[in-house]
Amino acid sequence: MFNIMLDRLPTEYRGYPINSDFRIGIQIFQIIEDSELSEMEKVSVSCEMLFGVDSVTEYPDIATMQEGIRWFLFGWYMDNPVRSEKERKKDMDYDIDQWRIYSAFLTQFGINLNTADMHFWVFMGLLSTLEDCAFTRIVDIRTKKIDPKMKPSDKAELKKVKEWYALESVEDMQMSAQEQEEYDAFMRYAKGVKGH
Repeated sequence: MFNIMLDRLPTEYRGYPINSDFRIGIQIFQIIEDSELSEMEKVSVSCEMLFGVDSVTEYPDIATMQEGIRWFLFGWYMDNPVRSEKERKKDMDYDIDQWRIYSAFLTQFGINLNTADMHFWVFMGLLSTLEDCAFTRIVDIRTKKIDPKMKPSDKAELKKVKEWYALESVEDMQMSAQEQEEYDAFMRYAKGVKGH
């Protein structure tokens, strides 16, 4: 198990160098969520981004690259990584929320994300522990459930702000059978052989 206080941040996976920059992790998440790419394109581009380090002449096999992608995206998370990965919901978007995230890092940590050199795991650790800010408030609105016991006026107000900050329209939130199948195929593909 990785411990940020005891271990060096990883720059390789199973002996193969990786590009550990936080921008690579963000781009891989964007690739995975891109409905215009086929599952094979998502895997291929993600592998190239993570393992496409300058001067590398030998790449791992595809199963190792798939395991590496999963490890890179979720290896930093210690609370309940299996549950987190399975229950990952779309409550943020790196494009739509870019200024909220940028502002939060600049204000709370003094980090300019436009010029920062930072490991993806450090970025994710800091992102997941942001104090109250515009970004955390918007994510809270997106994830808050409408309680049937709420006053009608409170329900209406919450529904209104949820619609305002929603990442997808109600129609877009439902995956087609093909999209669900492609998503499931990618997740099986990215997880590699069970038990690794």
